[in-house]
Amino acid sequence: MHEATIQRVVDRVVRNLDHDGATVEGLVAGDADGWTDLRNLLMKSAGPRVAPRADYFCDEALQKIAVVLLSGTQPSRAAEELLNGPSGPRNEYIFTSPFAFWARTVVINLIIDEARRERRLRERPLEQTQTGDASIDTGELERARDSLTDLLQAIRALPPMQRSVMITSLCREQVKDDVVEFLHELAPDLVVANPQRPGSDDEIARSLETSPRSVAANRSVARAKLIALDTEWAALLDRLLPHRSTRPDRGARTESGEPG
Repeated sequence: MHEATIQRVVDRVVRNLDHDGATVEGLVAGDADGWTDLRNLLMKSAGPRVAPRADYFCDEALQKIAVVLLSGTQPSRAAEELLNGPSGPRNEYIFTSPFAFWARTVVINLIIDEARRERRLRERPLEQTQTGDASIDTGELERARDSLTDLLQAIRALPPMQRSVMITSLCREQVKDDVVEFLHELAPDLVVANPQRPGSDDEIARSLETSPRSVAANRSVARAKLIALDTEWAALLDRLLPHRSTRPDRGARTESGEPG
């Protein structure tokens, strides 16, 4: 990237941070009013486009935004980091436009992507859309024992909240008892074979004294970190964890759009 172009980007980021930086810092810190205001903003974009499902798309957008903010450079450091080179800080090129504009773009793109996905499904033969039970059994885990041991060790090294979210998600009530017992056998200090296991992100959030949105964001960030360490863990995590977090299918969601 040309030096003059970099400077223009930096200048634009600095201007936007002057206006939006404090708001974003508040969101990162978990400001409930800030997240409510942001959700209301997203509803203004989603409502006219997909009124019956606006709650769903707003929740999906909020999770995506939370992941970006959680894994990115703090706004207070973004401008300085941009000076380090063309690559800039992670995720902070969102500030090349006003934050509210970027956030609205997130929810609109999700709506567009879903429409495209539904169109592809309508055009695809029925037999190609049918899938079997994705649950994993102890036989598969035994064959993947070495890889799973390494995966648990990598989870142990994650930051505290990401580690807690991953382990609690692995032990949710939908996971077979013998699978949880197998995980406990491999890492008894990490996986507790507790009969009272959470069944949703709401319950995980209460146990960790955080929000369901934070649970989903931390799990997404942790999953990305683990796959970056070993791409073979992706398939294992897909079997151990639902690919789109632990939320139920859309049909099981409540009218508010929150997990049931």
